[in-house]
Amino acid sequence: MVPDAISPSNEEIEARIQQVGKYSRIIRIGFLIILSALVLAVGIVLPANLSSPAQAIESILMPLTFVGLGMILYGIGMHLHLMHLNLVRKLQTEQPDEEESVSTPRD
Repeated sequence: MVPDAISPSNEEIEARIQQVGKYSRIIRIGFLIILSALVLAVGIVLPANLSSPAQAIESILMPLTFVGLGMILYGIGMHLHLMHLNLVRKLQTEQPDEEESVSTPRD
């Protein structure tokens, strides 16, 4: 078992939850920046390179790659965020049970 000194208190768990929300906002901001770069590429760079299909594809390929990677990273970040919150909830529900089992005498 894990010693009690290592397990976080409720205040530490709440502080960690608040930090996760901050990181979640940072992930969303990064994703919006990537999407805005795609919109700029499609709206400005693509019309300037419509003289040949090869130039048009080349001008939009890199922004599309970044959007795809951004969506993958956003999905991973949100998945980890939800997993962390689930683990924190489990910790919070397990802590009172452990305290009760320690305080009850065994026959």
